[in-house]
Amino acid sequence: MQQILLKELRYLLVIPLFLLSIAGAWAQGITVQGKVTDENGTALPGVTVLLKGGSTAAPTDANGAYSITVPNGNGTLVFSYIGFQSQEVPINNLSTIDVQMGADAEALEEVVVVGYGTQRRQDVTGAISSIKADDIVTQGANTVEKSLQGRVAGVQVESAGGNPGSGVRILVRGTGSLNNNNPLYIVDGVQVDNINNLAPTDIASMDILKDASAAAIYGSRAANGVVLITTKSGRKGENVIDFNAYYGIQNITKKLDLLNASEWAQVSNAAYNAAGLEPLDIAQNPQSLGKGTDWQDEIYRTAPMQNYNLAASGGGDAYTYSLSGGYLSQDGIVKNTGYDRWNLRLKSDFTKGRVRIGESVILSKETFDPLTGGLGGQGGNPVGSAIKMIPVFDVYNPDAIGGYGGAYGPVVDIANPVAQLNLRDVENNVNKAIINAFAEVSILDGLKYKFNVGYTNTSEYYYEYTRPYQIGALFTNLDADLYESRNQTNYFLQEHTLSYDKMFGKHNIQALVGYTYQNTQYRILEGRKSGMPDGISVIDAGTSNTASGSRAWENALISYLGRLIYSYDDRYVLTAIVRRDGSSRFGNNYQYGNFPSLAFAWNASSEEFFEPLESVFSMLKIRASYGELGNQEIEDYGFVPSISPNLNYVIGTEQTLWPGAIQTAFATPNIKWESSKTLDFGADLGFFNNKLFLTADYFIRRNTDILLQVPIPLSTGASSNNPYINAGQITNRGFEAALSYNNTVNDFTYGITGTFSSVNNEVDNLGTGSQQMFGGQPTHHGASATVTQAGYPVGAFYLIKTNGIFNSQEEINAHSYEGQLIQPNAKPGDIRFVDYNNDGQIDQNDRQFLGSPTPKFTYGFGGSLEWKGFDMNLFFQGTYGNKIYNGLRQDMESMNLNTNYSTATLNAWTPENHTDFPRAVINDPNLNSQTSDRFLENGSYLRFKTLQFGYTLPKSLLDAAKINSCRVYLSFDNLFTITNYKGYNPDLGRTGSVLDRGVDFGHAAYPLARTSMVGVQLSF
Repeated sequence: MQQILLKELRYLLVIPLFLLSIAGAWAQGITVQGKVTDENGTALPGVTVLLKGGSTAAPTDANGAYSITVPNGNGTLVFSYIGFQSQEVPINNLSTIDVQMGADAEALEEVVVVGYGTQRRQDVTGAISSIKADDIVTQGANTVEKSLQGRVAGVQVESAGGNPGSGVRILVRGTGSLNNNNPLYIVDGVQVDNINNLAPTDIASMDILKDASAAAIYGSRAANGVVLITTKSGRKGENVIDFNAYYGIQNITKKLDLLNASEWAQVSNAAYNAAGLEPLDIAQNPQSLGKGTDWQDEIYRTAPMQNYNLAASGGGDAYTYSLSGGYLSQDGIVKNTGYDRWNLRLKSDFTKGRVRIGESVILSKETFDPLTGGLGGQGGNPVGSAIKMIPVFDVYNPDAIGGYGGAYGPVVDIANPVAQLNLRDVENNVNKAIINAFAEVSILDGLKYKFNVGYTNTSEYYYEYTRPYQIGALFTNLDADLYESRNQTNYFLQEHTLSYDKMFGKHNIQALVGYTYQNTQYRILEGRKSGMPDGISVIDAGTSNTASGSRAWENALISYLGRLIYSYDDRYVLTAIVRRDGSSRFGNNYQYGNFPSLAFAWNASSEEFFEPLESVFSMLKIRASYGELGNQEIEDYGFVPSISPNLNYVIGTEQTLWPGAIQTAFATPNIKWESSKTLDFGADLGFFNNKLFLTADYFIRRNTDILLQVPIPLSTGASSNNPYINAGQITNRGFEAALSYNNTVNDFTYGITGTFSSVNNEVDNLGTGSQQMFGGQPTHHGASATVTQAGYPVGAFYLIKTNGIFNSQEEINAHSYEGQLIQPNAKPGDIRFVDYNNDGQIDQNDRQFLGSPTPKFTYGFGGSLEWKGFDMNLFFQGTYGNKIYNGLRQDMESMNLNTNYSTATLNAWTPENHTDFPRAVINDPNLNSQTSDRFLENGSYLRFKTLQFGYTLPKSLLDAAKINSCRVYLSFDNLFTITNYKGYNPDLGRTGSVLDRGVDFGHAAYPLARTSMVGVQLSF
């Protein structure tokens, strides 16, 4: 299937070749003619026919025919065509030579998709990584984004948790903004918000534009990189039907070690005794309580998943088509959670004379049954509540409204997690349509005009119904509640481009100019009400607490673009790009921005002096580029003042109601684009006929004019929405490399791949110079764990440092400043904190930089094996050098509140047992459980991500059933993870603010699952 895209693009890639022979030299030559076809007998236009060792060349015409004059009949003709295996045919004095060319499975690597077109791999001057279709489907991931993890150098993919259908955080070459760091996604030429809704089996190729040279053609939207998705196209010849299916099961990979009821009562009693207080009534007689309720067992399950995809493709002399449909169903490992997705895709093109038209239509329907939020209190979602819920309480209470038991007494208000899962119905439906249509006209030889229109519609419906309940003594809701919302996003795109592609002897020119316009409109309507009768869940049936509203916004972008690629003799390539964007998100003075780039590549392996090394070095290309990109991803209307109406008030003795309004945001008309400047040096090296291939890049990426929301005084009256200003600079420096080796020995084919990425992130300046931005709240009570300020990485961990345990009163007395105790509330068994600022007390002013959530490096490596129908694929990925703040541990090891605790608390310090774990004491007078480096952990990990075994049945067994191929496979995803991190999952990617990155917040946790599945791939 790898050749499909190339056949689709041949009219863009065929290079017109002219006869270069000199009349006098060839006056006595002979003419050889013939026809070139593929394996099905279909004519191949644009095949290069070259006399080996000479400069004489000719192309095949639209009917696959060629004619070439050679000096004599003793030479050899070389036939080459992108997507097919090159052939050498001796002339042997023949005047007619017909050739049938076989498809080349590796040829897709020769072409990469760039903005508004394609390029030969050898002509690429920027940093571009490509992922083949086979690399996507051999991953166990059910979304395209997750299949990127560890596969692309310079691209870090972090999980957003195990919630079915959840997305990921993708960072291309580090964190460059304090706002949106998501890359730009382009699917078949149309911009989309994400690619979660795409079926992996529909993808032909993915090309990631990483540096400014490669991405500059997208200007203001490309500062965070560009991910180009090309879906599968049909190919001319026989119609093909493909069917893919798999079924799997998912299990939780890890549960946290928590106390049972008896153990909890022992620790609770010790904590109360240490504080001189009477133990809780529910903790009396610990031995009589037994194990109690295992809340983790109550919410987790073994969950099935299944996927089916049916596709048909083919074409004739003037058209191709590809049609596919699919269905995915995934239950979550947490009960009552799940995800369904329906996909339908059509892609076709038709050629008539000089005109070529085509379209791509991608439809999807997603249904999310997400993990419900909390019912209030301090437990968070059901996963967080299951960790904190005290095991002495019962799951069910038939006498209570709703039927569920819960907490009572002087304990923390944590809701029964099983009740949360069953008393609240939550469903989110998302329908997406991605439509692209184009018309292309060949005006002259090499000159083409293309008109492209795109439309994306996202319609979302959210439904949340909560039944009446009384859960223990702390949670009561006697009225049913209903919330509904509908929102719609419409994206319109119009593009006009004029391209010129021509070869003049050894000179090749590819030029592009264009104009684009895009418009995005968003609208939401929402309402809520309470008091519905039992069994009726419509808003009109409610009786109280009515609230409703709607909002809408719109933005537009117009652009002018140009690109020139000049190459000489396949040795020197120069690429120049400029784009001018105008955005409605900025005021009149700064609506337009210019985004240029310049890149150069030298194919040293094409030089004559390189010929002696060809047996070892098959390719050596040196690249250098510099460019500027922009980032406009802030809220709409951020440069204008905001007024909120309907803030009415009563005045006078008559208590007259006056309508009112208030300004909620000041005008900042001078804000402008965030700018990203990248300098890149790269090299592409091929060894042993490109069996071994290495790509390496070093880059410096500097983002300036970072858009910040600056705090303003409350006295302004508009402090609820801090204004944006351009006042920051962030620099990322990094090195990345990708290595692959592929070889065939007799019937044995094998390949090895590896990626390595290292990024050093630093904030150069921010706001006034001393501004600090705090984030990363780890618990319901805890202070923030991260800071962003000049001199540190974005989201650096900024914490109070600990220094062991006080084992005696003498040690407490020795920890003093000018004769005063630094920790006057400490007792033996408490934690010693570092007085970092030497002021004689421990407070938030003692925080210091203690690490970064950005890994020192990330990596991935894997391999594939094939032998006589058997195949195996495996892949590992991981990170090194990053820190994670474990908010789960902070909750579980604190012992200052009445929640459940970790089994680690059984080893708490006592006068008879001096350990490194602090004493149990309720209310925690020394603040042992405060946000500190006690809960900061090493986040490095190595994950065995994918293992897949397959077997392709012999064709002799399939012919009778008219089956072209049949492969069955067994696949495992997320087999195991080697890490010292004590939480659920070190692959942590909170998808909100980058300031929260690396902070494991128990309120919003959802563990990853281990997946085992069996599948079949059929082709008819």
